[in-house]
Amino acid sequence: MRIIAGRARRFPARRGRWRAFLIILLVALIPAAYLFGKSQAPEVPEGAADEFALYLEAWEAVREDYVDRSRLDPREQTYGAIRGMLESLGDEGHTRFLTPEEARANRDELAGEYVGVGIQVEDRDGRVVVSAPIDGSPADEAGIRPGDVIVAVDGRSVRDMELNRVVELIRGPEDTGLRLTVERGGREFTFPLDRTEIRVPAASWLMIPGTDAAVLRLAAFSAGAADEVERVMEEAEEAGAGRFILDLRNNPGGRVDQVPGIAGQFLEPGQVVYIRKDADGREHEVSVPRRAEPTRAPVVVLVNEGTASSAEILAGALQSHGRAKVVGETTFGTGTVLNEFVLEDGSAILLGVAEWLTPDGRFIREDGIEPDVRAELPEEVRPLTPDESRNLSREQMLDRDPQLGRAFEVLQSGS
Repeated sequence: MRIIAGRARRFPARRGRWRAFLIILLVALIPAAYLFGKSQAPEVPEGAADEFALYLEAWEAVREDYVDRSRLDPREQTYGAIRGMLESLGDEGHTRFLTPEEARANRDELAGEYVGVGIQVEDRDGRVVVSAPIDGSPADEAGIRPGDVIVAVDGRSVRDMELNRVVELIRGPEDTGLRLTVERGGREFTFPLDRTEIRVPAASWLMIPGTDAAVLRLAAFSAGAADEVERVMEEAEEAGAGRFILDLRNNPGGRVDQVPGIAGQFLEPGQVVYIRKDADGREHEVSVPRRAEPTRAPVVVLVNEGTASSAEILAGALQSHGRAKVVGETTFGTGTVLNEFVLEDGSAILLGVAEWLTPDGRFIREDGIEPDVRAELPEEVRPLTPDESRNLSREQMLDRDPQLGRAFEVLQSGS
C-alpha cells in the first residue's frame, strides 16, 4: 500500500477546533513514536489536517483489522508512506527515500569508495537504467553499458521493483558474486559479476603519442575531485600538454560543489558555471571562484549518453561560454539538484530542491546536453580509459575509440 501524505489541499473549515487539534496531536505522536521513539514531530501544515486524517484512518484500519498481524511493522508502514509521498512528486529516479543502510552507502559512493559491481543507475519511466559503469569496475570490464535496462538479479525479475530495492539486491558483501541480466536493443544479456571494493578514480590523464594533446579523463565528481583535476592538469602541462580533450563519457556526476572548481581550470574567475532555479522560481548564478587560474590551452569536451548530472553541468558551461566544442552523443539528462535531509533514525530523503540550467538558460533535465559535433561508438566498443591506452600507439588509440578520434580531429582543426 502506498500512502500519499504530502500533497495538501485546502478544505472548508467544517470541523471544530478540537478536531483539528486532535488530528495534529495524533499525527505528531503516533507515527513519530513508532519510528523514532519520540513524542514530538513536525506540526501538520495549516489546512492539511483532513489529508493527514486520511492517513490516520487507513493506519488505524490496518492496525485493527489486517488479517496477518505478524506482518504489521509500523516502521515499514511509515517508510512506505514516505516513499509514496515522494513518488507522488513525479521526480522519478532523483527524489527518493533511503533507508539508514542505503543512506550510508550513498555517502560512501559520493566519497569515492563503496562495495558493489560499479554501476550508477537511474529510474527512467519505471525502469532501472544504467547511467554509467565506473571505470575499471567489474561491470565496466564485463561490458555493461549506459542505457542498459536491468531486468533481473540472480534470475529474479526486477521489472516492477523500486530503484532502491534493485540497488539493495545488487549490492552485498565484498567478494560475493551475482548474475545481472540487462535488456539492450530488445535482447537480454546476463553478466556474471563479482562484488568488490570500488575506488572511483576522480581524474587521470594520458598524452596522445606524438602530439601535445592530453586526454584528461574525469570519471566522477566525488569528494576532492576539483583538487584531483588541478593536480593531473599540472602533471600534464609539465609533460608538455598544450591542448586537452576533457573526457566526461560515462561520468555519472556526483557532488555539484566540485563543479565550480573544475570549471575554473578552463573558465575565467566570475564566469557563470550554472544557474540554480529553486522551488519558488528564484534563480541563482553559481560562478567560477575568484582564485581560479584557468589554462588558456584549447579544449574539446567528449560526452556520451552516460554523461550525467554534474558532468552535464560542466559540459554545458564550457559549451555555453564558447570555451570548448562538445563532441559525442546527447547526455543523460539529469537536471535535479538533490539535497539530503537526514531523518532521526538515520534514514534520509534525497529531495530535488532545485533544477539547474546552463549559463545561457538551457534546462538539462530530460533534454541533456546536445553535442556540437555528433560522434558515436559502435555498439560493441566501449570508451578507452588512459590506463587502457598507455601501451597503444596514436593510431591504435584513435582507431579503437572512434569517438576519441573524432574529438582529436576537432581539436586539431580548432573548429
